[in-house]
Amino acid sequence: MASSESRKRKLEEYEMQLFGFHSRAVYATMKNIVFDRIHGITNNMCDTIEKTYKLNSENVKILKLNQKKLQKAYCKGATSHLKSIENVVNKYIAVPSNVLLEEDKHQRIQYSTVEFENMKQSLEALQQRAKSATIFNSVLKEELEILEQLPISEDSVNEKCKTIESGLKCTDLDNKMVQLVENYEKLHNSIFGAITVTEKVKYNAIDNLKCKDLDINDL
Repeated sequence: MASSESRKRKLEEYEMQLFGFHSRAVYATMKNIVFDRIHGITNNMCDTIEKTYKLNSENVKILKLNQKKLQKAYCKGATSHLKSIENVVNKYIAVPSNVLLEEDKHQRIQYSTVEFENMKQSLEALQQRAKSATIFNSVLKEELEILEQLPISEDSVNEKCKTIESGLKCTDLDNKMVQLVENYEKLHNSIFGAITVTEKVKYNAIDNLKCKDLDINDL
């Protein structure tokens, strides 16, 4: 019952925004008109009886008592008809479900509590990412300002690039080192390969080998 009344009040608020009045007020006005008409007719009837028959005070008192009973009976009899009137009023003084006020169009889609909480969490995560991006952008801007103050010219950068590129041209350096080692081994074998080396000579090679007879250019 409370839920139905709450829904009715919400509909009435929307009717009030759109029409300037709501269905309950219209029905109450029509109900008052009907009851006022009943009271007016019974009052006029009793007044006519009183004047026509020149009733004494005792009879007037009885007449007024019967007048109230008659009014009550008429109002009770009109209740069923008032219910029909109320249904007609609710039918015509109502906002269709597909009609939205301009200020309410953002509420066209309704969300459940779970959906709302999920969207709230997504919004908070998005806000955190935006905050992090703002901080990151600020740091980058600060670093750019620092770099702009350093005395590094474009010519200096180009010169360093050329130096690096020129150093990379010796790509066959490893091959040359391997060839040098092979040539050294061949020379070593040609000199010492046919000579039987004793233990004494082996460990005193410098004293026994006449290296001074060799020309270093032969290497």
